[in-house]
Amino acid sequence: MSMKNQPKIFITGGISSGKSNYAEEQALLGYKTLFGDSRELNYNPLHFIATAKFNDIDEEMILKVKEHKKKRSAIFVVHENFNDIQTEIDIVYKYFKNKTGIILIDSLTLWLSSIFKNISDFDFAYESILKLSKYLKEIQCSVITVADSLGFNMVQADVYLRKFIELNGLMEQEFSAMSDKAYCVIAGNPIPLK
Repeated sequence: MSMKNQPKIFITGGISSGKSNYAEEQALLGYKTLFGDSRELNYNPLHFIATAKFNDIDEEMILKVKEHKKKRSAIFVVHENFNDIQTEIDIVYKYFKNKTGIILIDSLTLWLSSIFKNISDFDFAYESILKLSKYLKEIQCSVITVADSLGFNMVQADVYLRKFIELNGLMEQEFSAMSDKAYCVIAGNPIPLK
């Protein structure tokens, strides 16, 4: 497969906008495009990198994660509660035969919250965004990334929240730029950005 057949796709949108459902639809469509109805594969080329860590989230978020799991297609190999996202992705990528497969990462915003804990983490978090984006651009398989769009929110009084929203916006720009396609999902409707 050529890289043209394995696009990089970035999907953003507000909370509960339908972006995760759309990302999964794109992954399943990509799977069908790459492999058709083939049952002859001796490996699973469809991997879901879940960035929420149960020890870092509250009860409401745990319920939301459980709902996402219930809706998710059983065809995905799910990776969760790993220590380092790039190492986890590298393990998956090395597993793919002929570098052919699909990695769906949901959500970059939750991943960002795990590395940006304090204002002093700003430079480290930004460097991590750039490093992950560069890595994902270079690998040859299809990568679908999902992030929450926070830029339409009111300006926060809290300096940490303002910096988090700034970092998230920079991250959205970076991942959109490295992707072949980008969408913003509003009320379940995907709007092409590029």
